[in-house]
Amino acid sequence: MDDEEYRERLARDAVSWRAAGIITAEQERAILARYGMEGARAIRALRLGWFATAVSVIGAIVLAAGIVLFFASQWDTMPSWFRAGAVFAGVAASYAAGYALIYRYGMQRLGSALLLLGVLLFEAGLFLLAQIYNMPVCTGGGGGCETPSPTLLLLAAVGALPMAYLFGSRIIMLLALVNATFCVITELATRYPDSPKAESVLVVIAVLGIALYAIGRLHALHTSLAHFSETYAFSGLLVLMGLVYVFTFDEPWSAMIDADVQSYAAPPIVYVSIGLALALVAAQWWLRPRDVESQIDAGAQAALLAVAGIVATWPAWTGYAIVFNAVYFAVAGGLVTRGFLRGDERYINFGLAVVALGLLTRYVDVFWSLLAGSAFFMIGGVLLLAVAFALERMRRQLVRAMPAKGGAA
Repeated sequence: MDDEEYRERLARDAVSWRAAGIITAEQERAILARYGMEGARAIRALRLGWFATAVSVIGAIVLAAGIVLFFASQWDTMPSWFRAGAVFAGVAASYAAGYALIYRYGMQRLGSALLLLGVLLFEAGLFLLAQIYNMPVCTGGGGGCETPSPTLLLLAAVGALPMAYLFGSRIIMLLALVNATFCVITELATRYPDSPKAESVLVVIAVLGIALYAIGRLHALHTSLAHFSETYAFSGLLVLMGLVYVFTFDEPWSAMIDADVQSYAAPPIVYVSIGLALALVAAQWWLRPRDVESQIDAGAQAALLAVAGIVATWPAWTGYAIVFNAVYFAVAGGLVTRGFLRGDERYINFGLAVVALGLLTRYVDVFWSLLAGSAFFMIGGVLLLAVAFALERMRRQLVRAMPAKGGAA
């Protein structure tokens, strides 16, 4: 975290502390003045900083889309050497401009946006070059194009990761993790299409989420890599909770029973992925401080992997939906607890959002067929407002109590 980012983080925290009643207005001004920031000026600079970041990122995405559309419209009229050269030239120019803006002119936000542009052009270039040399761009039966090629998605992730680490860019890291996740999903869909095994290999996606979370916790152990710790952790949580959410419904388990999926029928890739994720969990358990929180964190990951192994080995049971509902809300409660103990409002907000989604889903699942349309929506609206009130009140109480609890811990 550079000096400018630290100052902006401090300004944002001071404003939120005063709003929550943790510090007084005079204390807020004293904190900001210590670092050469007047209150009103710091708030304006903070807002402009985030606005500049948003505009830069959106501009990079729009420019990348325009370049891709231009080349796509003129693709057939350009010679192959020019098309390939244009792709590499665009990527190199974006990287060079981003590097210059960051390290020569100190324009971190705009430079990072140009680095993002370079990564986007690199990924688009992979698909364009694949077309030039008649390589498979998509997968799908009957000559269709249902999903992008897993190989190209893997190359996109591999190409973005070094740039993320080299320049310390979290948004490029997030883009690389998105590509890696979709690579795994498309590879599973391609390798096991419309077969009983296709249901059981879904476990691999949940295991990927646990592995990403474990990698994030390992990154936190090194000062030079801690910048990416939460990027990995939250990406893993989103992947994990996305699949756990799917497994809270009865339909996936009914489909496996109807397809007559037998015990011990999961392909080896399921157990290999569980083994690799377990190795990451064991590594963080060994390397992280042996405090209570770290032990519980590693134990919870190991327990989730054990559930994944049981489900993959004995899939035909109608009670798994109840088990995964319990897992879903237990993980959500763990996120809220972690945020409270660590003084991190992000985990509290994320955990409460997961709880709200789960309660809404269960309400729809249970009462959709039991109530008339108008009654369903009216009762649902009232319940949602009540849940929102309760969650917001709980969130505020937790946030107010965090500093005292965190200090005690």
